[in-house]
Amino acid sequence: MITRGSFIVTFAALVTACQAAENQVDYLREIQPILRERCFACHGGWKQKAGLRLDTVEGIIRGGDSGPAITRGNASTSILLDRVSAADAAERMPPEHEGNPLSVAEIARLRAWIEQGATAPANEQPE
Repeated sequence: MITRGSFIVTFAALVTACQAAENQVDYLREIQPILRERCFACHGGWKQKAGLRLDTVEGIIRGGDSGPAITRGNASTSILLDRVSAADAAERMPPEHEGNPLSVAEIARLRAWIEQGATAPANEQPE
């Protein structure tokens, strides 16, 4: 028998789970397009400046000459976030001659994706 109290607890847990799923960043829909549009020209299949390839999550984690670009679950140690949000235009990516800086919203999505574990499809293929 379901009591009123157990129903409320179960309902609250369901709402919390739905909110978490609703806030989950989707790599294919939200992150990969940012990277494709803003980063692949220099860090994709054709070119890998600084030894960095950003067209797969495996490549992002492996990183380049400066080490791993991200650490799953820890945005505060992310070289990728440091570079796209750098105040100094000389350090910020993409470079000024390649286009505008990432928006605050794009950086926030990247940060959330990293904090959530930087998930990607198991069968992800490079561009």
